[in-house]
Amino acid sequence: MSKTLGAALAVAVATLAIMPPAAAAEAVVVASTAPGYAQGQLVADGTSVTVPDGANALFLFANGRMVRIKGPFEGALDKMPESSSWNGVGTLVGGERFFQTDLGAARALNSPMQKGAEQAFAVDPGVAGTQCVKAGGTVTVQKPHDPALVPATLRDTARGTSATIRWDKANAVPWPKELPMKDGEELSVAGPDGKPRHTLRLRVVEGDGEGAALAVRLASAGCAAQAAALLTPVRDSMAPLNLYLSTDRGLYPTYRSGEPVKLVLQTNRDAHVYCYLRNTRGQLTPIFPSGPSAPSLVEGHQTLSLPGDRMPMPLRAGDSGGGKPGDQEVRCFAAGRDIGNDLPGRRDAFRPLSDDAAVKLEQTLNSLKQTDLVMAQVILRVE
Repeated sequence: MSKTLGAALAVAVATLAIMPPAAAAEAVVVASTAPGYAQGQLVADGTSVTVPDGANALFLFANGRMVRIKGPFEGALDKMPESSSWNGVGTLVGGERFFQTDLGAARALNSPMQKGAEQAFAVDPGVAGTQCVKAGGTVTVQKPHDPALVPATLRDTARGTSATIRWDKANAVPWPKELPMKDGEELSVAGPDGKPRHTLRLRVVEGDGEGAALAVRLASAGCAAQAAALLTPVRDSMAPLNLYLSTDRGLYPTYRSGEPVKLVLQTNRDAHVYCYLRNTRGQLTPIFPSGPSAPSLVEGHQTLSLPGDRMPMPLRAGDSGGGKPGDQEVRCFAAGRDIGNDLPGRRDAFRPLSDDAAVKLEQTLNSLKQTDLVMAQVILRVE
């Protein structure tokens, strides 16, 4: 081991040693590229968390403590090893990898989270499921994106009372007085035709306290989308755009020639994704998006499997462009904006790029400015 690496690891061990041990408490997901974890999702006390190799996740506790995990990791957040167990460089290299940050009992988070507080408590009748309202506070109803729900009629299924909400030129209006807010109340939502579209379930939560505690409270009540709205400013400041790419056989897969390959990817925020396959002759083939009209936008925290609905062409291990069989490489890029028009081969998915086009692709990616851009790759070893 080099002196430089040894010194760096020693500093990391010392840093972990002065951090406070984790307290048993509920946490909420701020950002994650680990499949199965979405922003605003609650992680209950003692729940085992799995972050695969190549993925990472950021968790927030009600007291403001944040834990960032870089996979591979499996275990409960409140069962992480205390500083005394991190007693050697070998443990740090071979064991779980995580970092903790004490943000001053959530006070440091208060300012950015206030930006999402109003949006967090705005009820959207266009979204089915559980939504939270603030106890004793002013509740607004935001205008649905779906014009078929404007105006919208909310009906209390238990009492039979109803109210029709009209937004006119406003994007949000006060909660109707005809419908008292009660925890657990269920409301059917109908459009102008009077036909029920879906059901809302209201949860009344305390809206006071620090931002971190409120986010956990919302998630615990089942209001993950509203917790996510509260957490978005924290994610934007603490977790840059990231991309996870793996396969159904993990990050270091081995296949027999001709076996089907399934890719798994996830971003920690909405992003435009572009994937290429390098065959045994070194040729690059665009494989995602799957055509000139296919969208490149991938929703954050949603696991995407390829092949699938968004990439119908099968992907098999082995040579994809002639020549002898051998290892292949899949490389994906995630960008904060649509850069498809700048990338060669966008209109020729599943066709190898020419040498000139491959050079232009590299030049284009290297020249991008003022654009979030991350890359992930996986090698497909073929026996």
